Order: sequence, then structure tokens, then C-alpha cells
Amino acid sequence: MIKGLYTAASSMVATSRKLNIISNNLANSNTPAYKKDRGIQKSFSEMYLSRLEKGKEAVGIGEAGSSVALADTYTDMSSGKLKFTNNPLNLAIKGEGYFVIDTPMGRRYSRDGNFKLNEDGEIVNSQGYVLIGNNGVMQTISGEKIHFDSEGQLSLGEISADSIMIVDFENDNMLQKEGDNLFKLVDGGKELEADNYELMQGYLEESNVNIVNEMVNMIEVNRLYEANQRVIRSADETLDKAVNEIGRLR
Repeated sequence: MIKGLYTAASSMVATSRKLNIISNNLANSNTPAYKKDRGIQKSFSEMYLSRLEKGKEAVGIGEAGSSVALADTYTDMSSGKLKFTNNPLNLAIKGEGYFVIDTPMGRRYSRDGNFKLNEDGEIVNSQGYVLIGNNGVMQTISGEKIHFDSEGQLSLGEISADSIMIVDFENDNMLQKEGDNLFKLVDGGKELEADNYELMQGYLEESNVNIVNEMVNMIEVNRLYEANQRVIRSADETLDKAVNEIGRLR
């Protein structure tokens, strides 16, 4: 009975964390280029059960998992759909690759191309961090028409300027979410020059969150949470009877 309580309680903790992940995905369903998260659930180490009878050797019954936990989370790096905005500072990477953003914490990476200009004519993201080009910070000239070609080359009127630095990695697992739609490089990964992409001006990559699927997942996880609540309530009532009623019998 006690084991059942522990099993149900651990499942409630795991499902609660999964609900938080799903809720965060839904909250960012309209965030450009947001990548949804998923939880990895596992059971605790299995135990070998045996039955002991007086005067006899233990008889093996089998193995049983004691409870479950959310072991880890991972980010689904699949691309979202492209949405036409007609804004010259909205950029989308069709294919592979990431924008390089200069932040106070160092270089970070993003697929979010929702850019704007700051007071110095620099191209910056929503947090005000500058976009990096192959020759440094991407800058514009006031009053000139901004145009990017499919490889990220910037033209300002008749003037050819810098090109956007777009990088790739051997494995997307080398990237870790850091907030503000940014990723940092981990596990000793190195930047590679991206070559399998096309830059789309006037477009934004949408979130890869499917709202319908996330709502279905939320309903299923909620039902599982409620089922474990009922298990705990039932076990608690049974224990109450065992202690306060059966235990009083002489």
C-alpha cells in the first residue's frame, strides 16, 4: 500500500513537470522560430520481488518498477513554417543554419529573424542584441533601402555592404536553450559555415509548436495526474481503515 502511494506520488511529480513543459510550449506558440521542448520519462530501477514463506526458501515472483520520473528534457529543433510579413528587417532561414547574435554573455545563436534598427543604425534582435556579419556588427545607412539576397548579402541602395554570418553545427545537441529565444554552444562544439540554406527577406519562421497536438497532450497528462490523485486518495482511505478500524479489533 505504501509502495502504491510512492509510485502514484512520483508519477504526479513527473506529470506536473510535463504540464509545465507543455504550458511553456503553448505560451510560446506565437514566438518567432521558437523550438518546442519535450520530456523524457523513465522508471526508477526495477527491483526483484520474492515471496517468503515460513520454513521454505524464497520463491521468485518477478521484477517491478517502483516509480517514474522525468529524467530529462530535449528541444525539437525542426523548422517552423515561413510567414510572409513584407517587413525588410524580418529574415527567415530556409534550411539549415543560425543567426549569430552578440550578447553580454558572448556569442549566441538563434533562428529568430525578427530584427529592427537601433539608434546607431545597427541591426538588433528583440532584446537589443546586435546581429553579427562576416565583418563585424551588421550596420545600415540612414535613408537607404535595405535589401538582402538569398545568401545574406546586404545592399543599401547602390552600396554593397556586409553579409550576415550564418553558421551551422555538426549536431544540434551542441546547442542549449538559454532564454530570449537564444541558444548557447556546449560540449566543446564548434561553429561551421552554413551552406544548405536560403535567406528569405520579408519572412519570419514561425514556432514549431502545433497548438492542437499540445492541447491533446495537456488533456492526456491532466487525466493521468487526476488518476494518480484518485489512487492516492483510495490508498489513504484504505490505510485509514486499517489503522483506525481493523487495528482496533481484539
